[in-house]
Amino acid sequence: MKKLASILLFGVLSMFFAEVCSGASTLWFVNFWGLFVTMPLYLGHALFFFNCAVRFKRTSVRQLYFFGMMFGLYEALITKVLWFGYPGSTASMFGTIGGVAWGEFLSVVLFWHPVMSFLVPIFVYELLSRDILPGHEKILQKNWRTILGVVLLVVIAANLQNNGASYNLLVSFGSVAGALLIIFILNWLTKTKTLQSLTLGNTGMILLSVYLIILYASTTILILPERLPQTILPYLLILLWYLVVLGLLWIDSPTNKLTAKKKNLFSTRDLFVFAILLAVVTVVFALFSQISQFLLVFFALVIVILGGVFLLASLLSLLRQKLKENALNSSL
Repeated sequence: MKKLASILLFGVLSMFFAEVCSGASTLWFVNFWGLFVTMPLYLGHALFFFNCAVRFKRTSVRQLYFFGMMFGLYEALITKVLWFGYPGSTASMFGTIGGVAWGEFLSVVLFWHPVMSFLVPIFVYELLSRDILPGHEKILQKNWRTILGVVLLVVIAANLQNNGASYNLLVSFGSVAGALLIIFILNWLTKTKTLQSLTLGNTGMILLSVYLIILYASTTILILPERLPQTILPYLLILLWYLVVLGLLWIDSPTNKLTAKKKNLFSTRDLFVFAILLAVVTVVFALFSQISQFLLVFFALVIVILGGVFLLASLLSLLRQKLKENALNSSL
């Protein structure tokens, strides 16, 4: 039961940062679709890719970012966002090339899902459990850079989720407060949790894989089937990206078996302060909706830009590591 509660905590964290903070699923915990479709989708993807990372010893921040990109590719077959645009929109942000909406691709595949749906939930789970993966301590250390990054994410999240709640104060605040309460309860129920609590055996991975296959097969047909491309090229481009990411993970070296340094990391109290800050900024944006609406377009463009920046930074980091490894091998 403790392992199940730990897995649920991880899933709720992914759901919170991905869906609540984007405004895509307001009050999901009192909504049938949110509870039984969206929440299992995020839990399943986050758990599957985390276990893949652990099994193949690819758990550095860069490698988890690559896994997170594959997480984000569900927006093709399941939601059709990568081919048509966001739900409720009449077209994609910047049009399509080769049948792919590259503006949305930059936003959700290169930034939102790798960071908000996958990396941030892992980071928060690590801080709550105090079980830190090697190489993650640099991101989790409390300094002005990381604090500034968290504050920026808090402001973006409060802005986006208010837009999703149509600037209704009760809905926007209730979405944040309700989800945070669930996280608090699950964290309290899993006081002895570790990262090992999230790992699955072979049977668990098989069952999870079957669930994901059924999820993709059913939602491809049932959710907005009219938005499926009628030509082969858009499908091939998405498949190509899967292959590119798998290639990057194959090229990348396994994570070193080092002990993470747990010095000057964010504390659970710090996480509580950030949670309060998110709730406060959410209320402010709801009360001053005109300011929030003005910032919405700006933050949407920021997310697009961040997608390209994160990908470029990850590729440069990988290149530097390979050059360093080659230089070391040559010297030997």
